[in-house]
Amino acid sequence: MNTIAYLGPEHTNTHLAALRRFGRRARYVHAPTIDDVFRLVEREQADYGVAPIENSLEGAVTHTLDRFIDFRRSPVTIHGEIEQPIAHWLITAGRSMSVRVVYSHPQALAQCRAWLDAHLPRAKRVETSSTADAVKRLRAGGNDGAAIARRELAKTPLRATPIPLSSDNKTRFLVLGLAHPQPGRNNKTSILFALKDRPGALYDALTPFKREQINLTKIESRPSKKKAWEYYFFIDITGHTSELRVERALKSLEKSTLLLKVLGSYPVTR
Repeated sequence: MNTIAYLGPEHTNTHLAALRRFGRRARYVHAPTIDDVFRLVEREQADYGVAPIENSLEGAVTHTLDRFIDFRRSPVTIHGEIEQPIAHWLITAGRSMSVRVVYSHPQALAQCRAWLDAHLPRAKRVETSSTADAVKRLRAGGNDGAAIARRELAKTPLRATPIPLSSDNKTRFLVLGLAHPQPGRNNKTSILFALKDRPGALYDALTPFKREQINLTKIESRPSKKKAWEYYFFIDITGHTSELRVERALKSLEKSTLLLKVLGSYPVTR
């Protein structure tokens, strides 16, 4: 039986994504932070970990990107990804029109910003560690509060009202593990690198992928937090490190970098 660490607690979107990937027969351990997910896998206290990486409305989950920087010497690698549709519900203890404070995870508050501006413009927004924690805060407060969370958390006497969003809302989650998964029919490779400070450095770094006709599906940057205006770059490319064209591109990239790490080369479903 596999043990799965996920950014918890139960009944959050990360928990649902983990269940979708590994099923009911796995043993699940909720971790309070993304750091803890990495550590549980690294110490072999969990076979796999699940953490969010990107939302279709709000972009990258920067906490997860930063953990890859902090754990860049870790043996933890990306083994796969899970794309999960996200549905938000306004959970209330009383009448929704009397809501004065809304609790939720920062990502959920950001994804519902336009709806809140239109329907609850005067309500104070309070960030919580998770959507499940938001419901706990609601239960502990009065009838003038609300939480944004999954419908399953609205146990009696709480009420749940769907929050319609104008765009398709999905979150991509990463599956973390040790060693390296076998390639599949379609593959993706995720890379972390830092560049030498010179004109045209990023252009030169990405040129090998164009030359090898490798598609870049994502690029993000994060500050190094060591020196002002110094950045780490994250890219996703199509293909597997076992492919000759990918191997050639990575060797060329290495010549332009101060740091290069393949975070994972893994199969994806399409």
